Amino acid sequence: MNRERFFDSLKAGELLRCYLFDGEEEYTKDSALKALRDQVLTGEFSDLNSSVLTNPGADELIACAETLPMMADRRFILIKESSYLAAGKGGQDEEDKKGGKADDTDKLVRYLADLPQTVCLVFLVRGKANGTRKLYKQIAKLGGVVTFDPLDQGMMIKWIARELKGYGKQIDRHTAEQLLFAIGSDMHRLSNELGKLAASAGEREAVTGQDIQDVCAVSTEYRVFDLSDALVSGQTGRANALMQDMLREGEQRLMLLSLLQRQYRQLLFLKILTAQRLPQDEIARQLGSPPFVVRKLQPLAARYPMMLLKQAYDLLIETEYLVKSGQIPEEGSLEQAVYRLLAMQMEESRLA
Repeated sequence: MNRERFFDSLKAGELLRCYLFDGEEEYTKDSALKALRDQVLTGEFSDLNSSVLTNPGADELIACAETLPMMADRRFILIKESSYLAAGKGGQDEEDKKGGKADDTDKLVRYLADLPQTVCLVFLVRGKANGTRKLYKQIAKLGGVVTFDPLDQGMMIKWIARELKGYGKQIDRHTAEQLLFAIGSDMHRLSNELGKLAASAGEREAVTGQDIQDVCAVSTEYRVFDLSDALVSGQTGRANALMQDMLREGEQRLMLLSLLQRQYRQLLFLKILTAQRLPQDEIARQLGSPPFVVRKLQPLAARYPMMLLKQAYDLLIETEYLVKSGQIPEEGSLEQAVYRLLAMQMEESRLA
């Protein structure tokens, strides 16, 4: 089942005796685990009826599951890092060759087929489990595999709005897109930043793009985006300050050169696609960029003549090549490229 079906079943009070939480989206997985635990464990003896086992053998797990709950209907048992579900090359065939380990697996599989009603067993896997393992197949047969795949952008925007609503705040779609571009899609990190944004908004109901600029720990890619904005706008002081800040914080020049080159490539392609009168959503699709990025890049691309954009892009390609081929040192390479880009922009402005 997917996350939506799992949460719907919890709301309906439907509890299985065995679950496997699987998938790449860890934040929602942890939220689901807490929601399930809170539903299973109630009353003053909840801590006594909860156990956490790390990679237990079959006998240890079964002994724990057979322990009756104290003054409650169920025990809650969380199993972490189970080697019976570990991802990798080993599948059922390899499992069958492992002697005692295979016997353990078979014992556990048989036990799960007839779990007592007094237990809720949860296998927690970080990342993806190995779907070829016998234990995985048995839990799937029982209907207990819950898959937590990464959310797409639309779902992320809804989640951001829902989280901010809990703080009594609102956010529009464009600002949520900006936040995703600025922070990335790691939901643990986003959750922390949403708390900061809510505090920054103060008495205001709406979170703004300026709040993101003021308080969020934005990604390097977003800061390079700001750097390219300053370069295209001919803002020498701002461009130099942004570059020096990133270098002081330990960012590598070659990596920043690569990101800056990517930014200018997007500007160049955006200018070409805009000239073809394509809609914004189609441009975003072809660039492989969020709509927010396209909206931000379009006015920048409009300021640059096509020839100048190509010259700037070629300059960045050449600089990266010269560094990687050892013809110039990495030290100072970014600074030289940035100052040459600023000089090109100033010359264009003088001639315009």
